[in-house]
Amino acid sequence: MFVAANTATTPASPDYCRLLGAIDPVDPTAQKINFQLNLPTTWNGKVVQYGGGGFNGTLVTATTALRDAAPDDPLPLTRGYATLGTDSGHQASAFAANAIGQFGLNDEMLVNYGYASYRKVKDVAVALMQVFYGKGPSKTYYFGGSEGGREGLAMAQRFPNDYDGIVSVVPVVQLSMLFASYIPHAQPQFNGGWLNAGKVRTLAKFVSDNCDTLDGLADGVVNNYLACPSRVNLQGIRCAGGVDVSDACLSDPQIATVTAVHTPHTYSFPLANGLTSYPQWMWGNESSPDTLNGVSSVGGLPLSTMTRWVTGTAPPTVAVNAITDAQQWLYGSNFVRYFITRDPTFDARTYDANNYKARVQQVSEIIDASDPNLSAFFTRGGKLIMRENIGDLAQSPLAGINYFNAVAAKVGTGTMEQSARLYISPASNHSGPAASVTDGSAVPTMVDLLDPLDRWVTAGQPPADALTQTRKATTAPFALQASRPMCRFPNYPHYVGGDVKLAASYVCAASQL
Repeated sequence: MFVAANTATTPASPDYCRLLGAIDPVDPTAQKINFQLNLPTTWNGKVVQYGGGGFNGTLVTATTALRDAAPDDPLPLTRGYATLGTDSGHQASAFAANAIGQFGLNDEMLVNYGYASYRKVKDVAVALMQVFYGKGPSKTYYFGGSEGGREGLAMAQRFPNDYDGIVSVVPVVQLSMLFASYIPHAQPQFNGGWLNAGKVRTLAKFVSDNCDTLDGLADGVVNNYLACPSRVNLQGIRCAGGVDVSDACLSDPQIATVTAVHTPHTYSFPLANGLTSYPQWMWGNESSPDTLNGVSSVGGLPLSTMTRWVTGTAPPTVAVNAITDAQQWLYGSNFVRYFITRDPTFDARTYDANNYKARVQQVSEIIDASDPNLSAFFTRGGKLIMRENIGDLAQSPLAGINYFNAVAAKVGTGTMEQSARLYISPASNHSGPAASVTDGSAVPTMVDLLDPLDRWVTAGQPPADALTQTRKATTAPFALQASRPMCRFPNYPHYVGGDVKLAASYVCAASQL
């Protein structure tokens, strides 16, 4: 289908041909793999494959802006890239809203979700480009965040000859461990440990009070992320006697919930690549504005990223309420019921991985993207750019940091310097945005990672040690409102004086425990 250029909106889109297709399953009980390939009339000879999100199941059209893009950043299509997306081999619309992991009951659909579908649609797309353009792409990139970030890493690990560059933002690297870690986060909430919006706000302010100025500036933003954890002692906001009396403090059960989030989740046996634990979450940005099923406020306060991911807008329910329950409980209980026990009636509160060791290890091998050996990918010139958001409460940023360090230990620091970068956006939540705990003002978090990747791959020009994140007006002329450096790990933006809204007023300094 031919789609005419649209220059009436920003970002504009060019003339392109939209191809919708499907790959039939081998198992007749499995669902097909849907995909969309967009072929611009003016092609730069390259293709960007978009990653998915969550459990997938919705067709990624690959016609939208990349995540973290500024409002005036041109679309990949507008830059001349062919673009590609998929639903990874199942359709979420076939399942109830509280049973979105049901596809995990089918072996082929689970493997397609884990890794297989992304290469399948890429291979079909290349064949179609050869017909349409008379040649295949000169460069193939994978760009994704969260689940899509995991997909990108999985491609580098499993199919190193298929991709030239990968952008992996907040990747859910140890996905099976991540999903399972959601269960102990929810368990205390069934026993009085649920935090309402007011208590989340109290927690966020307490963390900010202890860690905000470690970056040289009192602005309600925690930038010095590695120095913060040792300064947070929850006894400082414990209600008298540990009993819930008001939103100004946390009861002992509520402290148990927060403590569970900030405690590693360990196993008595190894999962894929020998890993035996999932790391704790980081501190800061707990009250950053977010949404849950279209709801943006609760209890007279903006709905926070902690409410979305950890606590929900009401205490959790065993059967899972897809509207009010936290995303962690939705995903965690679905993982246990459909991926591991394969019993839709299983009470996820009682889950013990030791009772399902063989299945846990099997699923880990399918969906975890934790293999640190990227030698083959790097040897053929592949480039990797990762980004972690420290205010992420969907997954632990330490998982991605630990993975990056494991890759460095495997391939050597010289190879890493030539081939990989990890940047840290200290205050950003899982989706990218961030806001000051003090006044609610938006923090600069927008950045283009496609152009730096392309210059690195095609021209051998490595990305700068600090990339500039921006905050811009959402309407033309998209005036710059603020900027701040996004530093390479383990550095963070430290304020040194001048206009706090300008990146030049910060230097990248080492963050240390």
